[in-house]
Amino acid sequence: MFCLLFGNEEYKENILSLYNALCNTAHTDVNEIKLYTIDSVIYIEMKNDVSVLLDSYLHLWEQQSSYNPNMPLRGLMYFSKMYDRYIVEHSYNIYGSTLVKLPTPRYTVLYNGTSKQPAFMKLKLSDA
Repeated sequence: MFCLLFGNEEYKENILSLYNALCNTAHTDVNEIKLYTIDSVIYIEMKNDVSVLLDSYLHLWEQQSSYNPNMPLRGLMYFSKMYDRYIVEHSYNIYGSTLVKLPTPRYTVLYNGTSKQPAFMKLKLSDA
């Protein structure tokens, strides 16, 4: 349901509303949004919920109904795939002497499970 409501070009108003709520912004132009979700056709072994490119940030939003302490590791894997795609799409040379500018990653996991968890929790890849 989360992917349907927020991961579909048809529902950019929903995406923008969630973006503004999570990022404390007030964007109004849905055309600024670029969905950047990993396509399961390209990466059969992996698919993320919703990714949005806006304001030079690459946002990854995952909805979880069960607690998973491995989300930082999964996020790293998702961002790696998305950056690979971004580099190819922009024909960047990562082996050259010019710095490749990338959108800043922002990862948010929205939990709605039955296991009691704090309202806000920061999980770190360094804990793995």
